[in-house]
Amino acid sequence: MSAGFKYNIEPEPSIEERYDISTGVRRRGPYKLDTTNLVTGSFLPSFTPIAADLVKKTAQVAIRVEVYEKFTTGSNTTLKIKKNSLAYVGMHLGNGSHGATINSIDKSNKDFDKLTLSADFGETLEAGTVLYEATAVSGTTPKVIANSALYGRVQVEEGIVLVALLMRAFEIEPTKLVMPFSDIDKANMPHFQFNAPDVTQSGKAVVAKASSSQDGLMSKEDKAKLDGIASQANKFTLSAATSSALGGVKQGVKVDDATGQEDAHTKLNALLASLRTAGVIASK
Repeated sequence: MSAGFKYNIEPEPSIEERYDISTGVRRRGPYKLDTTNLVTGSFLPSFTPIAADLVKKTAQVAIRVEVYEKFTTGSNTTLKIKKNSLAYVGMHLGNGSHGATINSIDKSNKDFDKLTLSADFGETLEAGTVLYEATAVSGTTPKVIANSALYGRVQVEEGIVLVALLMRAFEIEPTKLVMPFSDIDKANMPHFQFNAPDVTQSGKAVVAKASSSQDGLMSKEDKAKLDGIASQANKFTLSAATSSALGGVKQGVKVDDATGQEDAHTKLNALLASLRTAGVIASK
């Protein structure tokens, strides 16, 4: 009797809904995926950020990494990032103002991957910060900027890999995405609506930054501005006027008009007394 067939097929993992699927609209395709620097046999999860050439019908993964633990600059070349990223040795990381090159990747820890950088990144990075793949070690320019998202889970294979892409989706839950989107991606995707981060994530409270229209946490930039304002900096005290400096004076008491020669002398003295009391002229 035949022993039958044995299949070694990796099943589709069970995942939470990452966006309102009723709002998802696919691009006309398929698109040819650029598999450069992607590991053959690995899987790209649905909603991976994609930079699509709408004319040539090609797609390139916008590789992003999310900082797992606060990175403090200062001769520091170790950066912990969340697992399952597509980072690779030799890749440049950047945030628009600073950058570094990945020299090695340690994936032995079950909670995070540890990057060894070629040099200190040059800026302190808070946990949750998303860095992009940059064109150079300076980190000022992203290699690509996403304008789409991968529609379904795709395996990277040798040869041509065709993929379907999303051009619109609403109520996206960022904390449920395997691959993060950077701020530059979101600004380039007007037909994608990202929700604020969940109230809790991995047991830690996560609150979005405050804006002019939404309550939230203060950004480090705004906090620095506030710290730079001296105590009672807007408190103003008007000093008295002197013979050499402008200042505040009070309104003098009323002095009636003079009606005769003798009355003029009396009125003049009354006027001078009023001006001295008010601080308009010196008393001595």
